[in-house]
Amino acid sequence: MKLNLLHSIILIITFLTQSINSQGYICAIGGGSENYNDWSDEPYSWIVQKSDSGKIIILSYSTATNWLPNYFMSLGADTAYNKTISSTSIANLQSTYDELITAKAIFLRGGDQYQYIRLWKGTKTEEAIKYVFQNGGVIAGTSAGAMVLGEFDFSAQYGSVYPDEALLNPFNSKIKFENNFLNLFPNALFDTHLMERGRHGRLISFIYNIFYSSGRSIIGIGIDDRTAICISPDKIGEVMGSGSVSIFYFDSKTKSTILSGGKYTIENLKAHILTRKWKFDFENLEVSYIPPSAKSIDTSRIFQYPLTDIYLTGTDDINSILNSSFTQFLNTINPSNILVITHPEFSNLNLITNYLQSNNYSFTTLIVDSTSLDNTFDALKISNSTCMVLVGDSLRKLSLLNQTGKSVPDTFLSNILRKKPIFFFGNSGKIVGDFFVDNVDFDNLASYRGKMTNNSGLRIFGDFIFQPKIFESSDYYENRMSALLWGMMRNRKRLGIYLHGFSLLTIHSNNKSIKGTVTIPYIIIDSRQATFVDSSTYRASGSIGPRQVVAINNLYISISNHSNINYLIEAGKFDNLTSVEKKVSDSNPVEIISIQNYPNPFNSTTKFLIKINQENKNHFIGTLEIYDCTGRKITRTQIQNPALDLYEIEFDGSKFSSGIYFYKFSTISTTITGKMLLLK
Repeated sequence: MKLNLLHSIILIITFLTQSINSQGYICAIGGGSENYNDWSDEPYSWIVQKSDSGKIIILSYSTATNWLPNYFMSLGADTAYNKTISSTSIANLQSTYDELITAKAIFLRGGDQYQYIRLWKGTKTEEAIKYVFQNGGVIAGTSAGAMVLGEFDFSAQYGSVYPDEALLNPFNSKIKFENNFLNLFPNALFDTHLMERGRHGRLISFIYNIFYSSGRSIIGIGIDDRTAICISPDKIGEVMGSGSVSIFYFDSKTKSTILSGGKYTIENLKAHILTRKWKFDFENLEVSYIPPSAKSIDTSRIFQYPLTDIYLTGTDDINSILNSSFTQFLNTINPSNILVITHPEFSNLNLITNYLQSNNYSFTTLIVDSTSLDNTFDALKISNSTCMVLVGDSLRKLSLLNQTGKSVPDTFLSNILRKKPIFFFGNSGKIVGDFFVDNVDFDNLASYRGKMTNNSGLRIFGDFIFQPKIFESSDYYENRMSALLWGMMRNRKRLGIYLHGFSLLTIHSNNKSIKGTVTIPYIIIDSRQATFVDSSTYRASGSIGPRQVVAINNLYISISNHSNINYLIEAGKFDNLTSVEKKVSDSNPVEIISIQNYPNPFNSTTKFLIKINQENKNHFIGTLEIYDCTGRKITRTQIQNPALDLYEIEFDGSKFSSGIYFYKFSTISTTITGKMLLLK
């Protein structure tokens, strides 16, 4: 009897292991128009190939043209056609289920992912999609269709959310997740149109939200438009198409603080940005293939630190800066002789000089011009100044100050080496490094069409690329997000910072630190662990060069809007994060919990007894989820701020069949899993 029971349990466990590991293929596409003999041929051919050139059904909640079915058939599909499932009643028809399970591949069009969730969740359509996947078929989707392929989906129930909104408050009321629809790719969330819509910060906010609201550390997979990641059953994903795929997750170096008073910090979120032919192993969280096109990085090169104190702002709006960041700068340094440096034809210099005059500051101005770089009177102005201010809308003219061997640039460099502080208005701060990326703000398709340029900067902080104004206009999201990464890749620089608005970012040279007085968190990209870089070779119509998106492995991303912590450049981490965590912990103590279900094995019902830290019960959020032996979630219960430190949840399994089930109980800081046996 005991041997028979043991044999039965082994069979169940074997079945469970096979069921959890068995899956079909996933192709998640970041959006964008497909076309013959273009970027889409590779991923869409992959869909056809992995479906054995069989039937492809293209699903949507609204009608569509026959362009996509014809395209799939041109790539070798035996049959491809559109099917519109516009209501829950149609989604629940047995005939719908019977039709869909005959497909070798199912493709979800773009649109609004909430319509997929609202109309198809819990229906036979959902069952059919899962059936095709679990039987080795392909499930693909583009844009909104790709957004519903993970275990967690940004539902867009209350509309989309912009990246600055998400970074400002990762618990924004628009940010709602669905984790009980399809669930094809575990522990992951897909986001699309990543570079085009500047959604990197949004995706990071999603990961942060889920970590603190569900106690889960998930993988964020961000896909550029006209780009795909195609994932095989072994969970190896290959990047295809014109752009990049960004993969974010918490690793052993990652630390974070919970949102408190509108402030929070994430330190060293792991990231890989991958372009065409790169492969990623989602099982082991590592890059599994680096194509020959990639270039290795000399990791032993000398780090170039800041030569003087640098003050950066995130907008070109001079009036906004004057009464905020600029005032803070002047109150910090010796302003007895301010030198304002600009270039000819800059039209807003009077805004700054009027402000200085009205506040009784002593100042002079210097107009940088290629014909006057040996002007001894201008050189004397620089030498006599106690601090410098750079402003202008032509970065190339301002960067004439890097032409050593002439009196004006040489005196400017001497001031820097004498550690006289320097303030940059908005975009002018981009020239602070050895190099900067230009032509970012004049053509909204510059990055896509390879029109951004790489230029020599002032070499004040050599290992640095800076990009302000990242959320100032959605037309330039792609240019500004890609400019920093492309500049870091092109010039092998280790540190990059995105900044937004009239915030003030201070880079101190003595202790090699960065500090921000910001509302929307600044974003630090640290590539000192990167070993390979690559870039897209795709050329769109009207291009003068390849699309300017890049691959860089082993990045670490840190963000913060805490003004009382410093990012230590040498150490690659924040200095005061422990005390910030302690303050958060004082108001939200870490819960120490235990969970036990009884009886186990059970017949029909079992109860979970949850013990909660007495001190923490007023801040407690916990979620109990039950999974069947196929890995399908069957129930979810959440408790919040319980009155007692012991809490009981009953699970009724009367409508489920005998077998092994799994439970997972998650809080902000703890995840406990276990299995139980239902015997009827």
